[in-house]
Parts: sequence; C-alpha cells; structure tokens
Amino acid sequence: MESGSLKLAHAYVKDAQKASKSSWFSKPEWDAAAQYWDKAAVSYKTALHFEEAIDCHAKASDAFTKINALYLAAKGYENAAIIAEKQLKDHSKAVTYYCKSSDMFRSQGSSPDRAAEMLEKAAKICEDVDTDQAIQLYDSALGIYETEDRLRLSMGTFRKLTTYLIEKNRLLEAADVQMRLYSVCDQTNNRYEGSKCCLAVIVLLLAFGDNVAANKKMDEFGQSVSLLHSDEFALADQMLQAYTDGDQQRLTQLALSQKVSFLDSSISRLATRIRVPGGGVASSSAHASGHHTTPASSAVSQSNGASAPANSAAPPAPPVDDDDDLL
Repeated sequence: MESGSLKLAHAYVKDAQKASKSSWFSKPEWDAAAQYWDKAAVSYKTALHFEEAIDCHAKASDAFTKINALYLAAKGYENAAIIAEKQLKDHSKAVTYYCKSSDMFRSQGSSPDRAAEMLEKAAKICEDVDTDQAIQLYDSALGIYETEDRLRLSMGTFRKLTTYLIEKNRLLEAADVQMRLYSVCDQTNNRYEGSKCCLAVIVLLLAFGDNVAANKKMDEFGQSVSLLHSDEFALADQMLQAYTDGDQQRLTQLALSQKVSFLDSSISRLATRIRVPGGGVASSSAHASGHHTTPASSAVSQSNGASAPANSAAPPAPPVDDDDDLL
C-alpha cells in the first residue's frame, strides 16, 4: 500500500508532466513544472524513494534552466548530488550533479564561490577512488577563484590540494600548487602567508631530492625585497645549505624549528623526513609519482619499492631554539 508521501509524489509528477507539455493553443509552463518537480522530489525523499527524488530534482533544474532561473537550477542539482552521495552512496552520480550545480552557479554570475564549493565537494568524493579526477576538480575550483576575483577565498582550497598531493607522494605538483599560492599572496599583499609558501616550496623540493630546483626557486624568491628579509626565507636558505653540504644533523635541527611547525601539518611532518644524499632514509618515503622522475640525489630509494635499511638514517637531533636557527 502506498504511503501518503508516495501518493502525493505521483500526483506532483503528473502535474509537472502536464505543465511541461505544449499544445496547439499553449506553451509549456516551465515555472509551474519546475515547482511541481521540486515538490515531487521532496515527497519522494520523504517516502525514501531516493532514485526518484534525484530524478525529480534534476528535472526541476532542467525546467528552471528553461526560464533562466539558474540559481534555483544550481540548487536543484546540488540537492540531487547530496541524495546520491549521502543516501545512495552513488559517487559517480553525485560527482556528475555537483559539477552540473557548479556550472549553473557560475553561469548565474553572482555565486562563483558556490561554484568552486561544488567542485570541492566533488573532489572530496573522488579522493579515494580517482586521484587524477580529484586533483583536476580541486584545480578547477582554484581556477574559478583565480579568474573570478575571489583570491582571498582560495586559501583553504590551496591547502586541501597541497595536503592531498603530499598524501599521494606527488611532491613536485604540491610545490607547483604552493607557487600558485605564493602568487596569490603576492597579489593580495599577504606577506606572512607568502613567506610561508617560500619555506613550503623549499621543503617540498628537498623532500623530493631536487636541490637544483630548490636553488632556482631561492633565486626567484630573492627578487622580492620583503621576502628576502623574512625569517622563513632565511630558514629555507639554511635548510638548502645544510642539504647541499650533506649535514643531516643540521638539517634535522632546522626541520624541527618553530617556523617549520607553523606550516601546514603535512608539510612540517614532511620536513622532518628529509634526508641528505647518503644521509639515510626517512621513516616514510617522500617521492613523487606519475610522470615525474626522481633525481639521483634523492634520499629516498624508489627502485622496485625498496628502501635503504632503517639504521642508515642519521639520528634525529634534539629541537633547538628557533631564534638561534635564523642567526
């Protein structure tokens, strides 16, 4: 026996279908159709008929699009995505509708931040199932912030993407993301975060084992007068020097300094695992995957997944006072 909510949903569907039809004497009433589809979706959800609810939300969005009510269309797609994600655990369908919602929010014109938010939700879903798609979606969200004059709202997304790339051992890509963030900080005159980006980039490149690229970045950072006199720049320079000199003890001391601890946790943890060439292997491999090639000087062995014996690593030095590090 049908529940009251299900009967009501069926009735709304009939009304929506009727309003969507044209005849010799009338045109489709898309406004009415959209409202009926929306009511049907709510009733189906109440009756726990989630597939039907998703379908009705999507049809409501299609109808709202016909009358250029793009914000309402975006909300409808978002509602469909939420049900697919939370109720059906259908990640593919959820990602599809979050992306449709993002397109509508962006087309609507006044909600670019909401458009980026939808892509971030889609990216989060993809993190455990499709690494490349997750990265692409995060990157697209950042692209919206960068092109729609919402740079100040992008900081959290930059951090999420950097953390995710580090988790996936894609360190060069993480360094590129931090360079993009440095550019944002420069454009928004955020010197404090910009100086942290400088230190983060050097940590990532040294963890990858590319001190040549790190030297080039230091030269680039040195062109900024404000950055040149920052504590983070001085510490990055000291870490690079210790790595180049093969001084594992000094490098470990610097990695434990307070300025490094102020970086995002994924980067500060990575800093403590950097090993100079011949200086041992970190407790957890820090290498880049994909099409990147690890330099021969990398302290992390990636041949057939093997790593050097644990006892080859230099013993960690005790923490030192941060002020002494920068003298």
